[in-house]
Amino acid sequence: MLLGIVASAGATVLIAHIIQPILDDIFIAKDKEMLYIIPPFLILIYVVKSAGRYFQTFYTSFIGLSIVAELRKEMLKKILDFDFEYINSLRSGELQSRLNGDVTRVRYVVSEMIPELSREIVTVFSLMGYIIYQNPVLAFYTLVVLPATFYPLSVLAKKMKKVSFKMQEKSADLFSRLSEILNNIEIIKANSTEKYELGYFEKENKEVLKFNIKGVKVLQFISPMMEIYSSFSMVLVIVIGGEAVIDGEMSVGSFFAFLTAVGLLFNPIKKISTLFNKMQEGISATERIKSFLEIEQKIKSGSDEVSEIRRIEFRDVSFHFGEKEILSSVSFSVNRGQKIALIGNSGGGKSSILNLILRFYERSGGDIWLNGKNIENVSFQSLRNEISFVSQKVYIFNDTVAKNVAYGSDLIDKERVVKSLKFAEAIDFVEKMENGIETVLSEFGTNLSGGQRQRIAIARAIYKRSSIMIFDEATSALDNRVEQKILQNLENKFENQIVITVAHRLSTIENSDSIFLFENGKIVASGNDRELLENCQKYRDLKMTKSEN
Repeated sequence: MLLGIVASAGATVLIAHIIQPILDDIFIAKDKEMLYIIPPFLILIYVVKSAGRYFQTFYTSFIGLSIVAELRKEMLKKILDFDFEYINSLRSGELQSRLNGDVTRVRYVVSEMIPELSREIVTVFSLMGYIIYQNPVLAFYTLVVLPATFYPLSVLAKKMKKVSFKMQEKSADLFSRLSEILNNIEIIKANSTEKYELGYFEKENKEVLKFNIKGVKVLQFISPMMEIYSSFSMVLVIVIGGEAVIDGEMSVGSFFAFLTAVGLLFNPIKKISTLFNKMQEGISATERIKSFLEIEQKIKSGSDEVSEIRRIEFRDVSFHFGEKEILSSVSFSVNRGQKIALIGNSGGGKSSILNLILRFYERSGGDIWLNGKNIENVSFQSLRNEISFVSQKVYIFNDTVAKNVAYGSDLIDKERVVKSLKFAEAIDFVEKMENGIETVLSEFGTNLSGGQRQRIAIARAIYKRSSIMIFDEATSALDNRVEQKILQNLENKFENQIVITVAHRLSTIENSDSIFLFENGKIVASGNDRELLENCQKYRDLKMTKSEN
């Protein structure tokens, strides 16, 4: 890489130097021998320069792209490690902007700008050394104007950095808006709000355009400014050098070699000035990435491993989300082979219990114990490997049915996939697909109905064979007949696991060993279906309300 830079810069100096023998020996001295010696040498110079530039660009680009690939991986790793609280505070478009926009800007700086900047800096110093060697006095008058460019360039760089930072923030806003539109296209069309969304997007788009134009103004100001400064140098060279040629102190060839070197000198100086200001975008992006990677994770993983969870115990657990109290002094326990249900009106705290078991959030008080170990001491991976979770929102990946069911497995057991689909009452519709379990599902499972997506998710939970099964409204999109079949299958399947169900349809949890009724973050009643019907008016009212619905 360094040899490539040196070869390219050295060849540029030789291009200037070869002007002297071309003029002095060929055109003035009429030396025919030199006429056949210099042109091949000139071709060789350009070959060396081109080869040097190629190898330097290739290796620096390779290094730059490798760094960026590693950076993108580290950023995704950081996102995957983030607490849910922080992830939910971010817009999806902002994350995409950081992963794509910011990283692309850094890639451009590392793989393209830095190699070019390195080459131009070496070229500048090589040419400066050459003109000083040729004529120190004339070189002084040539370079004396350079310091005058430093201050305006530093001002422009600061302005460019500020503009770049704002531009990246506005781009993140634009990406977020676009992501919202694409994710909510159904509701937009249903409400006939296309014009409203287009107007809102246009407003964000104009903000991005405004800062892009500001950036262009700053960058395009550099070239004419440097042209003016270089014209002063050229005038000084022509006047002072011309006098030296007239007085016989300098040959015509030496003068034009010097003049060529000066002309070649200001071209890389202009490039360096432009590149330096363009790099402010990359510097701003680097600062954003750095601050992103330095964000501390609030919820820390423990180091203990659990191979099978046989008991979960909540002891006086409370949970706050911001200033709002979600759970207050919640205590209960569940052992292997037991099925419990969490019921109550929306906002009662049921889903928060699941989030605390999965450690998506951290409790505010009390303790959660797994097999007699504090949940804080158990590693995330060990904990979550023992949990199969079917949430209200079903996640389907743009991959085959088999890979969706066996999600997370390196090797897919197709026989086990089929069995899991049978337990989830999904095998019938899967077998009717063109390629069966090898059929590729579309992103978000848009080529499936809501009920079919839920059955794929249930099959995924069954395939995992975890010691804890969590169902959060897992059958809400199913009709009663299919739901009852699945419940019967699950009843027979999970005799040795802990099963936790959150449900609004109380018919799905009547066979639970324990039912916990939540209200305003507290357990107000508990027992099995028969006990609660006998002793709890709230449960009877809730069951009657659900039956009527």
